[in-house]
Amino acid sequence: MERIIGINEARPKLTAIIDSLVVGSEPVILTVNSEPKSVLISYDEYCRLRDAEKECKKLSLKLALQKIRTAAGQANISGQDVPGEVQALRNSRKGCTNENSSGH
Repeated sequence: MERIIGINEARPKLTAIIDSLVVGSEPVILTVNSEPKSVLISYDEYCRLRDAEKECKKLSLKLALQKIRTAAGQANISGQDVPGEVQALRNSRKGCTNENSSGH
């Protein structure tokens, strides 16, 4: 469970708070005027969260690619057809953009 500390209370204790985070203490929520504004965590915890976020992005990308491959297969689009299909989509989007911008 995290600790909640007002910024004015935390300011003189910052070194002690950081030291407690390093040895595994729970996160500290800093408040300003009784509203949560920030969270202090150890650097190790930050690295773990960052690595987890990167892994999540990789898994999301893999899932998206899998969905694209499945959809392409269902639409009878081969791997060789993909660059042409992508270019056609880009061209169609440019046409929409050019039509919208020419009305000025």
